[in-house]
Amino acid sequence: MIQSGVRKLDEVIEQAWVVEFLMRFKALASKDRIVVFQRKDHIETLGALGILPHQAEETILGLTLEDYYKGAGEGERDGEEACEFGARVAGEEIYIKLIIDTARSKAICCSFHIAERQISYPFAQDGT
Repeated sequence: MIQSGVRKLDEVIEQAWVVEFLMRFKALASKDRIVVFQRKDHIETLGALGILPHQAEETILGLTLEDYYKGAGEGERDGEEACEFGARVAGEEIYIKLIIDTARSKAICCSFHIAERQISYPFAQDGT
């Protein structure tokens, strides 16, 4: 019974962290545009989906807790926080990795591409 309560508390803490991450990411993005890494798979994904960069940015800014996939925590470099999400765009599931660079106050999208594997959404209302 205690372990169940601890797991629930951990889940609530993780949810709060993700919501707070999204609020800070969107606030940084509203001050300055999202820095998007210009990787080959990003460009190919935009073309395959038939969308423009600003439409990808709209998708990113529309992310919610229910779109959360995993990775609430530190980024690969000091001063970075990272979080991974999924979203449906033009019938395709898209993998999105966002970073907040706290040292430079930047909102960064380092991944925006068609998912290579199925994404699970632990906080989605339907449980998928």
